[in-house]
Amino acid sequence: MPFLDWDDLLADIGDRIRAERKARGWSQTELGHRAGLDRAAVGRLENGNTTLRCFIAACTALQVDFVQVLSGQWQVPALRPSLTPAQHRVLRAVAVEGSASAAATRLGIPLDTVTSRLSEIYRRLGVTGARRGEERRVAAVRAAVQHGLLPSEFGTS
Repeated sequence: MPFLDWDDLLADIGDRIRAERKARGWSQTELGHRAGLDRAAVGRLENGNTTLRCFIAACTALQVDFVQVLSGQWQVPALRPSLTPAQHRVLRAVAVEGSASAAATRLGIPLDTVTSRLSEIYRRLGVTGARRGEERRVAAVRAAVQHGLLPSEFGTS
C-alpha cells in the first residue's frame, strides 16, 4: 500500500479552497462570514491546518460539493464576477424591491446613485446585452444567484 502524505493532502485541500474562494472574488473574511467561521479559521484551512468541520462549512458556503473538491477531476474554477459591498447592497435591494426607484427609497440614497451602481453591476455580471429595465434587472439577479453573489431564494421569482 502506498504511503499517504497527510500534510500534502491537507495542503492540496487548502489550495483548492483558496482557488474556489478567489474565483468568486471573496476575501478570507467573506468566506468566513458565509461559512460561519472566523478569518483565522479560513487561513488555517487554506494553509492545510484544518478540521473536517471547517472544510465542509467552507464547501457549503462556496456551494461546491466537497467530494468534487477532493476528487482527481477537480479543476481550478474560472474567475467569477465580484461586486463591491455597495453594489451588493444595491443589487439585493433591487432584487427585493423590483425597481431602481424603490431600491433607492429602501436604501435612502439618490436614484442616480442606484442607476450608476446598476450600470456597473450589469457590466460586471455580463448582462449589458439584456433589454433595459426589468429584463436587465432580472438577468442581473439571475446571474448573481448563479455566481453565488446572492442567495438562491432570489432566483425563484
